[in-house]
Amino acid sequence: MLWMYAVCALSILVCLPFFLYYKKALHMKLAAAFKSLGTLCAASLALTAAIRLDPQYWVCFAALFLHAVADWILEFNMYIGTGFFIAGHICYIGFFTHLCPVSGIHLIAALCLLGIMVFLLWRWRKPIGKTMPLIAVYGTILSLASACAIACFSLNILQGQFIAVGGALFFISDVMILARLLFTAGRSVDWAIMITYYAAQLLFGLSCLL
Repeated sequence: MLWMYAVCALSILVCLPFFLYYKKALHMKLAAAFKSLGTLCAASLALTAAIRLDPQYWVCFAALFLHAVADWILEFNMYIGTGFFIAGHICYIGFFTHLCPVSGIHLIAALCLLGIMVFLLWRWRKPIGKTMPLIAVYGTILSLASACAIACFSLNILQGQFIAVGGALFFISDVMILARLLFTAGRSVDWAIMITYYAAQLLFGLSCLL
């Protein structure tokens, strides 16, 4: 148990502040490295579960690994980085629906999140401009992945609760990222984005060990 706490602390207390520090200092390679390492901390939890407990957790590890790669690439190329994030979300959809087969709860959650996403895209359509197709595709996949995660709450076990909270945090984090890209935001917003992002990924990783 102690090593799991250490991994979480490394992600939140070391990788996160170093990422933000080096990004502010414009040392982008170091910033990208620490950002990616923070997600790899979560991936190490899923990897341990896949090796020691159940092969089904390889799918969660694949999602986290793809997101770690995306974290690096996104600092240099938005389109390729977004592609890796989409691939990771698709893995998450497969993992979550395996744990909690599709039901009416999935539909309700998906409609709610897609409704929020459509409203935000319509409201912010002018500043989004020509990137609307990319953001719309990513937003749709994100909403579906988050909905599948939130639906896991219906499992009534701790694993499902971890995944559900992680799904909600991931959605909130990405909405904040979109707002930051379109409008002026203070440094506190960067902290909020990364804390919710790492918390979501760590909850997904930890859920594999429960």
